[in-house]
Amino acid sequence: MSEAATSSDTTNQTTTNQATTPPVAVAVGNPPAAGTTGTDGAATETLYCANHPDTETLLRCNRCGKPICLKCAVLTDVGYRCKECIRGVQSSYFNAIPTDNLVGFGVALLVTAIASPIAGFIFARFAFGFFGIIIAFMLGSGAGGMLAQIIRSAVGRRRGRYLRHFALGGIILGVLIGGVIGLFFGIPVLNISTLIFAVLSSATAYQILR
Repeated sequence: MSEAATSSDTTNQTTTNQATTPPVAVAVGNPPAAGTTGTDGAATETLYCANHPDTETLLRCNRCGKPICLKCAVLTDVGYRCKECIRGVQSSYFNAIPTDNLVGFGVALLVTAIASPIAGFIFARFAFGFFGIIIAFMLGSGAGGMLAQIIRSAVGRRRGRYLRHFALGGIILGVLIGGVIGLFFGIPVLNISTLIFAVLSSATAYQILR
């Protein structure tokens, strides 16, 4: 009888101890970042920039995985990338041959030198004054788009890193040559309407050729 009572008391005490024992917290989450100390006190691996070995970093190129610091990181629409990967993508995008820049310059110069006196004659005879300014704003961007397509066709639709700069130089020089030709024939090329037209067409062609 006494043994049964003792066993019952022991079982009740064990149950009481289990009920009063606090639960053990279990940490759930991401592992510690590189260069930090883990929950067990052990230090994890520290990353150093591949181009600056003395600079610690937490960044990696999301294309090649190379550790990069803020000086080497380039923020793109898809995250941070190293400059080498950026140049690699750009090299595959720009496929122009060395002569394309000269072709773009020559085509822009020739077309603009011919178009400038014609535009000056039209603005001086049929669209002068405030009406001419309105016409210049309406047609300038369209003319620039047509010029950009002519240049693209001349270079075989290839894309050049500096093609737009050469084209812009050809446009500016073409406007100056066209102005001289216009003055030779008595056409006032360098008026306000023609200048607005030239600026808008140049800016549009520059943007399209990027």
